[in-house]
Parts: sequence; structure tokens; C-alpha cells
Amino acid sequence: MRHHYFVLIILIATSSLFAQELRKLTLEDCIQIALENNTKIVSAHSNANMSQANLKASRGNFMPRIDAYSGWRKRSEEWNTIRFDQLVSSKESYHYQVELSQPIFTGFGNYAALKMNQTENEKSKNVLRWTKQTVILDVKFRFYNVLKQQQLLKVAEDAVEISQGELNRIEEMERLGAASRAEVYQQKVNLGQNKLALVNAKNNLSNALTELNYTLGIDMTTEIALIPESEETLIESFDSTFEEVITEALNNRLDYKIANNELQYARSNVKYQKSGFYPTVSIFGSYNWWDVQFPQSKREIDEFDSYSFGVNLNINLFNGFKTKANVQHAQAAVISAEANLEQAKRQVVMDVKTTMLEIDKAIENIELTKENISLAEEDYKLASERFRIGAGTLLEQLTAQNTLTKAKIDLIQAIYDYKYAMTALDLAIGRLDSQPY
Repeated sequence: MRHHYFVLIILIATSSLFAQELRKLTLEDCIQIALENNTKIVSAHSNANMSQANLKASRGNFMPRIDAYSGWRKRSEEWNTIRFDQLVSSKESYHYQVELSQPIFTGFGNYAALKMNQTENEKSKNVLRWTKQTVILDVKFRFYNVLKQQQLLKVAEDAVEISQGELNRIEEMERLGAASRAEVYQQKVNLGQNKLALVNAKNNLSNALTELNYTLGIDMTTEIALIPESEETLIESFDSTFEEVITEALNNRLDYKIANNELQYARSNVKYQKSGFYPTVSIFGSYNWWDVQFPQSKREIDEFDSYSFGVNLNINLFNGFKTKANVQHAQAAVISAEANLEQAKRQVVMDVKTTMLEIDKAIENIELTKENISLAEEDYKLASERFRIGAGTLLEQLTAQNTLTKAKIDLIQAIYDYKYAMTALDLAIGRLDSQPY
């Protein structure tokens, strides 16, 4: 019994050890995991495979169709037939038949159907890539958010540590008669506010990690540690004009290509529906054999076989205006697709313009907040020194400390606003998946 109890303890301890093991992930690791686990990508893959199958089927419409039939039959009554100039009675019969048909002209319907399926196949590939890009965007945003919350947590911890040190110093000053009880309470309030900010920062980090786990498609309780790309943020400058960036975006943006695919599909569908106004022409041929006995020699096959061939012409004289209605419906779909394509183009222009403005704002904010931090650090040093020698007030020191803390938070926010905007610009231009993830 003790042995089993000891084994159970070992198993529990081992499982706890593995459960607490951290998964260390880079940004590339996170992207790869998400691309493998995301259900939208799985669905897009499936749709792409179906489109490929439909394309093969549409190509098959140009090829001949060959069917073969064979069978054996037995009746309750005998029938009489002439076999080699003799009257034969039998309840059984055997037959086989081979038929071939080849479309010659389908009113251009087969060509239109092939074009439609080619366009649909290209669209499904674009949808798959676009889905991957949106997943990569989401992963990068979540990844950066975790890093940002970690840095904000560090700022909050530093603020609590500084406030606690100042409280200890002021309490000592009060004991020596150099500070009042009111100043002790002021510092305690400031410490309490910083502790509250620390609690919020911890909660924000926990939420950010949970959101990243969800985006990666892994268990919510899995503990992960992120490996940052670099401690420094490289500020990139634009060498291209806005018009050049727009041209690149219209050439690369997959949602714009998807809208263009839908327009091409709609135009091909008009041709396909108009094919109903044209006659269809096909050739056919068949070979048949029938006998009351299973063939035992080539002579028995040659005696009872036959063949036929010819040309079929099918003309649609009237079908209740269905073809005309289908053409009108397809033409209306073209107008709708043209409007959607124009809207997609406008969306591309707006996305590029918005993200470029966000990048400019973030770059300016980074420079300003760096300068603000330098000034706030000097102000805090002076305010602390003035308060220490009795030339300033505690309120001045607290204000300077809070200003410095806010400047650090603003810098972190500006840096990650820049990262967010650069990532969004990559998506807006259509090059988010250009890296080998």
C-alpha cells in the first residue's frame, strides 16, 4: 500500500513539473503554430482543394465520354430467336454495349465554364493566402501586446519600489521631525495608487497571454515565455512616394485580387448563361452485341453485333424565358462585382493612407517621449533634492515622479504603436507573408 502511495506522489509531482514547464517562443514560432492550428486556414485549404477538383472536372467537359454496359438476363418464359439460320428457344440472354460521345459545339459554354473554374481556383488560392496574412497580423499584434504589457508591468513595479523607498525615507524623516504626518499619508496614498496600477498591469499581462494562446490555438492554461526580436526598435523611413506605395498595394493586396477574381467570374458567367441561346452539336458512336448464349468464338460475336454513329443537334426553341432570366441575373452580378472591386480599391487606398499616418504619428511620438523622459528624470531629481533639503514640497516630488512614470508609459506605447502600424502597413501593401514563416 505504501509502495502505491509513493508511486502516486511521484506521478503527481512529475505531472506538476511538466505542467509548469514554460514554452519559450519567438515570433516566428508563434506564427508557425498559429498557421498550423487556425481553423480558418484549414477551411480555406479545403475550399482550395475543392476548387482544384472543379477545375479538373471543367477540363473534362472537352473530352469524349465513353460508357460500357454488359449484362445477363433470365426470363420466366422462353423467347425464340434466329441463331445461325436456326430457331433457338432460350430463357437467358447476354449483351454488352460501348458508347462514345464527343461535344463539338456547346455555344461556348464549356469555355466559359472552364474560365469560371480557373478564376474560382485562383480566388480560392488568394483567399487561402489572405487568411494566412490576417492570422499573421493577429499573431503579431498579440505577440507585441504581450511584450508591451511586460514592459508596462516593469514600469509599474519600478514605481511601487520607488514609492515604497520614498515612504520609508519620509517615515524616517517624520521620526526625526523633518517631515509631517500629512506628508506620510500623501506618500502612502501615492504608494497605494501605484500598487493599484501594478495590479492592473499584472491583469493586463495575464489577459494578453490568454489572448495570444487563443490566437495560437493552444491550451489557455499553457504557460509561455516570449523571446523578443530585439531590445531596440529600428525606425524605418519611407523612400517611396504615396503613389508608389498605392501601386504596390494594388498589385499585391489579396482582398483586392479576390474582388477582381469575383468580377472575372461574373463576366464569364454571363458568357456561360448566353450559351443557352446557341445550339449544341455532338457526335456519337456505339457498338452493341446481343445473344441468347455466352459467346464462345469470334464468329458468335461477329454474327450478333452491330454499331451505329451519327451527329446530334440540339436547339433550344423555348424554355419559358429561363435562359434570358439567367443572363439578366448574371449581368446584374457583374455590376455588383464591379462596385465591389471599386470599393476594394478605395479600401486599399484608405488602409495605406491611414497606416502611413499612424506610422508618422508614432515616430513623432517616440522622439517626443524620449525627450520627455530626459526632462522628467531631471525634474524628478531636482524635486527630490529640493524636498530632501526642505526647499520643496512632497507634492512637487510626487508630481515629478508621476510625470516620469507617465513619460515611460508613453514611450512604450509609442514604440508599440509604431510596431502595430508597421505590421498593419505590411498587410495593407500585401507583403505580410513575404517572409518564410
